[in-house]
Amino acid sequence: MPENPFRILMITLGLIGNLSFPGLAMASVQPLGENATVIGSCGSNGSCPVLLTQGNRVQIRLQLYHLKTVEDEQGNVQTEWVELPAAASVQPGDILRYTIAAENRTAEDIPNFILTQPIPDPVVYQENSARIDTEAVITYSIDDGETFVTTPTVEVTLENGQVETQPAPPETYTHLRWTLTNPLPPTAIVTGQFEVRVQ
Repeated sequence: MPENPFRILMITLGLIGNLSFPGLAMASVQPLGENATVIGSCGSNGSCPVLLTQGNRVQIRLQLYHLKTVEDEQGNVQTEWVELPAAASVQPGDILRYTIAAENRTAEDIPNFILTQPIPDPVVYQENSARIDTEAVITYSIDDGETFVTTPTVEVTLENGQVETQPAPPETYTHLRWTLTNPLPPTAIVTGQFEVRVQ
């Protein structure tokens, strides 16, 4: 088996309320380089973002936002995204947004750049919410990151016994991935985001 040409960078977002969030931000960067080091942490006390570097090559910034409903002085109700500190409390049904920014801190293009984000067990991916601010292919995994496809499917046995292939429900998604179409230029920053619902 050939050696994996990517280095996985990984950080843990920390705890949110009573939910243990293995909220991992990962970046796969070619070629293999120095081990990743955490610059800042998002533990039980303190706030995001978390910063992660791979030597001097790539810096990853992970932030988590909560969709809140607010009422102004005139009684108008609107929604806004509020950044969550690490010790924040969330409730079932709340909508959260992950934002992951990756910066090329070198003077050279980085080819084959990939951002991969696991979806923690306490939350469910919100369909069609994945975005990125550059050209990239967005793919999803329903098998714990073993395989990624643009539209995951599952086989369902109907009442008549026939087996039918159907789109996988969002609650089966375990990871999502952004694969950049072009190399990441020197000093460039790309930002991906997606939304989840707390179970």
